[in-house]
Amino acid sequence: MKVKLRIIILLITASINLNAQITNTAFIDSVGGEKVGKLSISGWMDAYYAKSTYRDWNQNIFPPIIPGLVSNSRTNMVDINLAYVDFRYATDRLKIRLVPAFGSYMDQNYRGGYSINNLMEASLGLKPWSKKDVWIEAGLIGSPFTNENPVSRDHIMYTRSLAAEYSPYYLAGVKITAALSKRLKGGFYLLNGWQTIRQEEEFPPAITGQLEFTLNKNNLINWNVYYQDRETHRRIFSDIYWIGTKDKWKFTSCFYAGNDESQVLSPYRPNSIFQRDGFWCNANFATSYEIATNTNLSARVEYYQDLHNNVHGKIYGAALGINCKLFNQLYWRTECKFWQTETHNTGIKNNIFNATTSLGLGF
Repeated sequence: MKVKLRIIILLITASINLNAQITNTAFIDSVGGEKVGKLSISGWMDAYYAKSTYRDWNQNIFPPIIPGLVSNSRTNMVDINLAYVDFRYATDRLKIRLVPAFGSYMDQNYRGGYSINNLMEASLGLKPWSKKDVWIEAGLIGSPFTNENPVSRDHIMYTRSLAAEYSPYYLAGVKITAALSKRLKGGFYLLNGWQTIRQEEEFPPAITGQLEFTLNKNNLINWNVYYQDRETHRRIFSDIYWIGTKDKWKFTSCFYAGNDESQVLSPYRPNSIFQRDGFWCNANFATSYEIATNTNLSARVEYYQDLHNNVHGKIYGAALGINCKLFNQLYWRTECKFWQTETHNTGIKNNIFNATTSLGLGF
């Protein structure tokens, strides 16, 4: 009887520790769903309605102007942001993952007529040694960059930050991951390119290194580095982010910087790296507080700079949201967001206001 009681206590303790363990939200959640033998099936869909207005300093109203946004990008209409089914088959040393997906996120992100464009992930995994926690995976794999994956359910805010919008959403290539210690995991990626399936096959492959450090059950730090020599340009990019919890609070913050400058030296190149053509950077912080069971308030501040390419200037942003888990895996989330853009060449400042409400369901 004592032995049985001891086993029950150990199982309960292990379950509590497992549930309390913080997870890396850069990647799509790989647990849960329905199980049929070695096959696990889960899914998610979120519908949203967004309203945006843009005012210049003369109070003229125009459509929003921040280019290249992928998540929740359509306004003044009800739309599906992301709908997917996640199929995972796993044994002790083999695994397969297939994630067909649809919605405006996929339409905006995957261009061209390839059949692979409706796959968010598709990979094969092998564990070469039975007693070592080392995995080799190949295919269309999730991006380790920034602390926000495409699934809104996993994040403090409903919409994603500009950091995630202007970094790779997916990667095609091979990755090797290994547990370096109880708290430290490492990853090495050999990739086709920067968010590339086939478009840059003429260039040398890119490489990425990743370190994920779990300080304790409430705090995680992740660091990534990307490098690719694209003949005329050399792209170097690095991001670091923190994910934390304390009592009813959740926190996350991301900082990154990249440079993709021409290797041909220009006599007009500024001395400061922050003013150079190929430089871009981001910093953000988000937090939420649980005000009632399954209900929390959330907020985010962010800064993004890309003077000569994507946004041609600087963006300052702030957002507030309320998030409710209605029951089971049904979520209702509403968020109001304010951006101020500052054009680099003219110094003109403009304001963008965005309000989004969403209903999401997962299993």
